Amino acid sequence: FCSSHCETKRPVVVCAASTTMHALARAISAGLLLGAAGAPERSLRGAAGEGGVSGAAIDCKIAAPDKRLVMLTSSGLGTWGPNDTLVPNHNLTAAFRDLVLRLPDEAWGAAGAGKKQLARTNDFVSLAPKDFREPDLYGELEVVIIEDTCFLKESFWNEDDAHFDVASGVGLNYKLANMTTDVTVVRPFLGKGYLDGGWCVNWAADRPGFLGGLGFNPEKVRHLSLWDVLAPKDFKTSIFELEAENHKVASQNKASSRNVLSDATSQLLTSADIIIVNGGNPDFGSFILKRFAPDLMAPVLRRVAEGSVIYVGQSAGSMLGSADSGLTFESDPLMLGVLMKGETRGLGLTGMCAIRPHDKGDTWDLASAVYGALKGLSVVRVSDGNALRCIGAECSIVGVTGLPGASVFSGPEDPHLQRLSRAFVPPPI
Repeated sequence: FCSSHCETKRPVVVCAASTTMHALARAISAGLLLGAAGAPERSLRGAAGEGGVSGAAIDCKIAAPDKRLVMLTSSGLGTWGPNDTLVPNHNLTAAFRDLVLRLPDEAWGAAGAGKKQLARTNDFVSLAPKDFREPDLYGELEVVIIEDTCFLKESFWNEDDAHFDVASGVGLNYKLANMTTDVTVVRPFLGKGYLDGGWCVNWAADRPGFLGGLGFNPEKVRHLSLWDVLAPKDFKTSIFELEAENHKVASQNKASSRNVLSDATSQLLTSADIIIVNGGNPDFGSFILKRFAPDLMAPVLRRVAEGSVIYVGQSAGSMLGSADSGLTFESDPLMLGVLMKGETRGLGLTGMCAIRPHDKGDTWDLASAVYGALKGLSVVRVSDGNALRCIGAECSIVGVTGLPGASVFSGPEDPHLQRLSRAFVPPPI
């Protein structure tokens, strides 16, 4: 995934074995399927355009007390309009700002308490016309944008691709992301339809709805690909070969064989106040964060749990931050099969809630319902312009509608849903 700029690649249909159908029925009966109907709602605070920060409450089964600060977006801090431009949404921006104000005072140094107190005197009415630009609030914070999810995109590497330089100035390529990988490693695979389609967003852009537009200091916003920095050249080649379906994957793609730059990379991650995981390929992103460099991510996850760093995801990055990243057919199936051995568990930053981003109508309704029921998860369908945000144990939908995707089912007692659930239960012997 990457914002709303995804291209379908190699659709895959997965059929569940009949032995799992008891789990489906039990989960449906337990009410694990989430939709707009039946979900408790909180009124958006503030008048229209002022930036309300909470919508429908979502129970992600996070035990209190908890201090986590997490925001999983579908399309960043807005919705996509014509000509690849982002239309910022004040609800999303205000929700992000609220998380920032919950960071420890130490994130700003000795003057942190004063800066936060001053920022709280700014109301939404005065901030909205400025698109929430606040250099005094954001300018001293350290941000790391993890770009591994973008590493396999054609437009990220191919200067002849129409989206290598996005006209609106918000696209990302290997030059803007400061990649160290020699482009000659990638060149044999370009222009042949091997790599992922779509394009990645440059969160650091100096545009409304992006970090630069909010007033973050560009010198304190850093792009990072763990694969780019730590993977040897032959490993990088093997990944592109896997995308080309040549099955020549290096047999020793283990953390023990990484380049020796882990200390510097670890310091970059542990000094961040905000970690953003971009959109792109969720399977490759999962491989990086959970198998290639889990030791580097472990301190980050501890700090998220402590409330000393904010985790923000977009699209695939949101799926990775949630309980599960399996609900996609756009990644190459070899990525999931070869690299992850079929494992789709996410980082678990939203408890038992998994994310299906870019929700449109009822396209993902039944699939999400069945998938969540089989895995014992609450699948939250998030449309563009919305996000799932968790402050400690309390999670809610924020954004344009403040609601998860609507379901054809009215709730666990819906007779149609009960009929469907019974169809998956073998008759008594």
